[in-house]
Amino acid sequence: MPIREAIKTHITKLQRLPERNKKIVLWTIVAILAIVMGFFWIKSAMNKLSQIGNEIGQIEFPQIETAE
Repeated sequence: MPIREAIKTHITKLQRLPERNKKIVLWTIVAILAIVMGFFWIKSAMNKLSQIGNEIGQIEFPQIETAE
């Protein structure tokens, strides 16, 4: 289980850091997660807007006959 040991070692190192460095690590992780989640949210929104655009293009409007 070398992965488990590596994780345990990193957690121990993080616990020994000063408070200021812990906050920097925490906010860095939060920022990275926010960027990743924002990327997927924007990608999803763009896909949905594209689907709406395709559906609007397929709408058939009724023909109105006018007397000329």
